[in-house]
Amino acid sequence: MTEDDFFDHVVHEDMNVILHDIRDAHQKDKTTAEEETPAQEITQKLEEALSFEGSPQEQQIRSLMLGLGIDYDSLTKEEFVTLVGILNRADTWKIQQNLRGRMPLYQTHGKGKRHKKTRTVFFALGDNNMYLQQITIQNFRCFGEARTVEFNKGLNVLVGENDSGKSAIIDAIRIVMGTTDQGWYRIELSDFHNERKDIEIHICLKFADLSQSEQAAFLECLSSEIADGTPLPCLYIHWKCKYLLNFQPPRTSATMTTGLNGDGPSLSPEARELMRVTYLRPLRDSYSNMQAGRNSRLSQIIQGIPNIDEGVSEYSEEVDLKDLSIAGIASLSNVLLANHKKLKKANEDIGSIMSSKMLLNGDSVTTSFEVTGTDASEEKRLISLLEKLDLNAHNNSGSGRIGLGTSNILSMACELLLNRSAGSSFLLIEEPEAHVHAQRQLRLIQSLQSESSAPESNQQIIITTHSPLMASVISLENIAIVHNAKIYSLKKGKTKLENDDYLFLERYLDATKANLFFAKAVMMVEGPSEELLIPTIARIMGKDFTEYGISMVNVRGTGLRRFSRILQRADETESIDVKVACITDRDVMPDCAPALCIDNKYSDKAQWPEKNNRNWRTESDFADDAERGSYLEAIRDRADGQQVKTFIADHWTFEYDLAYAGLNDELIEAIVQTAYVKENWESKKTEIKRKYAEKDTSESKAAYLYSFFTSKKASKAEVAQSLAIILESKYSDDPTNLRSKLPQYIKDAIEYIS
Repeated sequence: MTEDDFFDHVVHEDMNVILHDIRDAHQKDKTTAEEETPAQEITQKLEEALSFEGSPQEQQIRSLMLGLGIDYDSLTKEEFVTLVGILNRADTWKIQQNLRGRMPLYQTHGKGKRHKKTRTVFFALGDNNMYLQQITIQNFRCFGEARTVEFNKGLNVLVGENDSGKSAIIDAIRIVMGTTDQGWYRIELSDFHNERKDIEIHICLKFADLSQSEQAAFLECLSSEIADGTPLPCLYIHWKCKYLLNFQPPRTSATMTTGLNGDGPSLSPEARELMRVTYLRPLRDSYSNMQAGRNSRLSQIIQGIPNIDEGVSEYSEEVDLKDLSIAGIASLSNVLLANHKKLKKANEDIGSIMSSKMLLNGDSVTTSFEVTGTDASEEKRLISLLEKLDLNAHNNSGSGRIGLGTSNILSMACELLLNRSAGSSFLLIEEPEAHVHAQRQLRLIQSLQSESSAPESNQQIIITTHSPLMASVISLENIAIVHNAKIYSLKKGKTKLENDDYLFLERYLDATKANLFFAKAVMMVEGPSEELLIPTIARIMGKDFTEYGISMVNVRGTGLRRFSRILQRADETESIDVKVACITDRDVMPDCAPALCIDNKYSDKAQWPEKNNRNWRTESDFADDAERGSYLEAIRDRADGQQVKTFIADHWTFEYDLAYAGLNDELIEAIVQTAYVKENWESKKTEIKRKYAEKDTSESKAAYLYSFFTSKKASKAEVAQSLAIILESKYSDDPTNLRSKLPQYIKDAIEYIS
């Protein structure tokens, strides 16, 4: 049974009871009944309530007011909103999933007629609270299958490589909601997925957390969702577009409906005006936007300032100049021009020439100088004057045209003014970093984040960016990665990150690490040597990280597990298609290393501390291969999962393994070049090679070279820089030879991500 049928049934049952009671009370009456009995009067009023052309909820409220003896039409907007809020708490008052009514959207309550005509009352929502909770996109540009993006209240930042779908999301929002600049978006064939004419674009927006005022305004279009047993109102807007193939050439046709399933009433033009978003487009012509001209963007922005036309519109001597409106300033200019002595004399001369040489006796023609358009309406005069305004900025270097960066932030400031003046709760910004240097980028994004997160703020901001710097200072929970037309939110519960991981990463995620948001693949390392040297090795191998879109992220020791979880999803079925190779040390030294790299006394194993009393481990500490395998598996488990794979050093550390695998001569040369003055290079190289040759095992030879780092004689970072130059000069034309001298785990990691 539908809500309407149920309500009709209840009302008719009540009417029958009332009529029976009245009949019983008048059974003994001998006289003729009055022309209109009380029963007929009640019946008439109930029928009027039921026939009112509004939503079922308004019919219920009218009937309720009738029973209480209250004139429904006398309710104020505030009283109606309060009443709806109270009734929403009642179990018998349920907002159905599709609250369809015949009344136009945003008709607040029945100030209307009872029959065919309904007077609609529109108002600006004073307690904006609703936000865009999610958008679902299908068959729009790169989005073929339906994809859903979830948004937070406050700031939302979409990051990702080019052509991943960020701009498509922004455009989908502004197509449905409209923009405050009254811009019109023309649907092209390229907007249809794969440019197919036989499919239909479907964009669905869902709004949540509606205030009481917003619930009343959208009453006919609301849907309801149950949360913890409580019905919560929400607003769905469906926008669909398809080609009408029976026309030649085919033309597009778009529809907009509401309701959970899209079978609710469409939004009225007035409703769409209240839904508009402020949109800052990418690569905008910021300078031109702030210059004078017909229909200039600056004039449109200023027109949106509340009460911009306030003041006296006609000048007279009694009026204080400060009280003049903008149109009044035009009136003043006319007066000043008319009384200017040069213009006054010229006007008199023109009149004299006309009278003496051109006019006939009896002709009456007078002249005066006036500003063009001052005889138009006050609104047109206002627009005409605003279109003559430029907005210029002056920097410390003096006069002259400002640069693109300053023009860009000036343009954004004006758009934000319009957003505030229009009372819009929604702001879309594409690539705010365009032409803006690093410090201003940080200032801008931190200001937006602070403003949107303030307790009293009802502003929802959605930004797209390619800037790792901006991404690095944004709360992780506000970021969504867009990759291959799929969206991956980083908010809690969506990733493998734990609560303390968010705190750690927001402290240590800098611009170099934020590169991972934009990468096709990622390599994570734990030290400067790997960060500086591996890209060179990969380039010689023909796997240039830049060409492959691979980001190198140095997590510096203890952050590998935390950083790897950024790209791991809580839902295993939605794994991000970005391969991540985590390079880590084995941290198990050969038995000869304690004496060579820590203290010579450890050449006698009897001098070794108990295993539990030292912070190092050797190969002999493992009882067997099974225990060693369990140790290595535990290292992998720290980061491994989905597309993240850990590559553990074959023997001990990165530098040790380079020497062990075959790059010992190159490593000796790099150590000498960074640890000693140039005059001693040859002698030191000879000395180190001699001592190296004296070692009787591959382990002791490699440990001897690694001792230069443990003894602080050489810097890992400096040696890595020098070794990169040596390898490039020696192996650029012989990559096969280099491959034969590389540790296997390094080659495997590079191959995995490329």
